[in-house]
Amino acid sequence: MLKTTLPVYRPVLPPVESLLPYLAGLDASRIYTNRGTLNEQLESRLALLLAGRAETLVTAASGTAALQAAILAHAGRPRGGRTLALIPGYTFVATAFAALAAGYEPLFCDLAPASWRLRPDDLPPGLHTERLGLVLPVAPFGEMPLQDDWSAFQARTGIPVVIDAAASFEAALAAPGAAVGAVPVALSFHATKSFSTGEGGAVLWADREGLVRAAQAMNFGMIYTRESRTAGFNGKLSEYHAAIGLAWLDGLDQRITARRRVAADYRAAAAAHGLADRLILPPEIASCYALFRADTGAEADAVAAALAAAGIETRRWYGLGVQAESYFRAHGAAPLPETERLAARILGLPIAEDIGAADIARILRTLATGDAHE
Repeated sequence: MLKTTLPVYRPVLPPVESLLPYLAGLDASRIYTNRGTLNEQLESRLALLLAGRAETLVTAASGTAALQAAILAHAGRPRGGRTLALIPGYTFVATAFAALAAGYEPLFCDLAPASWRLRPDDLPPGLHTERLGLVLPVAPFGEMPLQDDWSAFQARTGIPVVIDAAASFEAALAAPGAAVGAVPVALSFHATKSFSTGEGGAVLWADREGLVRAAQAMNFGMIYTRESRTAGFNGKLSEYHAAIGLAWLDGLDQRITARRRVAADYRAAAAAHGLADRLILPPEIASCYALFRADTGAEADAVAAALAAAGIETRRWYGLGVQAESYFRAHGAAPLPETERLAARILGLPIAEDIGAADIARILRTLATGDAHE
């Protein structure tokens, strides 16, 4: 096997020189965290971009922190026997760990056939909703959160809903306000995402008081005073990370252009090799992903092996589902057949803002023939 020459993802954060004007302000203010000026600027710019209006977003130290804060702000800690959080198996483990950190016991549910996301109509028959304190749907691979569907479910059932939309920055950017509603949405700004502060996240929500509660949860339950009044933890975004986000937004148009070029190169190479129907690409999903859809798990394994032999890395971004992870299996998670069938078939291919057309052609040539050479 060759040494990996094409990693599955290579982040490109803003260059150091673009950060210096923002960092210079920190020397003067000597405020480095605890919701400083740069954080306020970032929240304001992101709110206008993603929601079209102010006071609709609060930042977090990570996507997981955003999710945990949204849960605490919206559902609170479990009470009255409602200890379960319904979570689709097809997600990254952070979804389940955020629920655990907020005090809920994950209850993993399977996918409907031919789907990769949980919808209200897909809830398992016979589900004991009287024990549900929370539903955590996921917007896989950066799809648009189903705000209207889940807001209607929440209003109908009274069960709080929080959407894990870790990679959905671009979906929200393309339709400002569409992701914002009665259900809080958690975003991730990790280095692997299509907007990044290096590490970070945000809660997007139409409920202004809910956002205040989320900020309070991320400050040890303190807000306006030094008294801890609610459940909380340290989930604040530092001013250094806010500087990265502001510099990123300064170059947003150039990044969008670069990512569109990469997606176009992938489409052209896929068409040239008769594989156009086997790839899932932006804008259908976030631009930090390029996915190969195999017919079976065995085919996906063979494809991954052929690419690895050519030095090309692949990844099953959600593994075989959270329920298949060792920790959750050891705690009684049951197998989810549809989830595991789908997860086995979906492979992440290399993608980056600066990946070249020649490298993309090499990936598709290997997919088509098993040979990376002309």
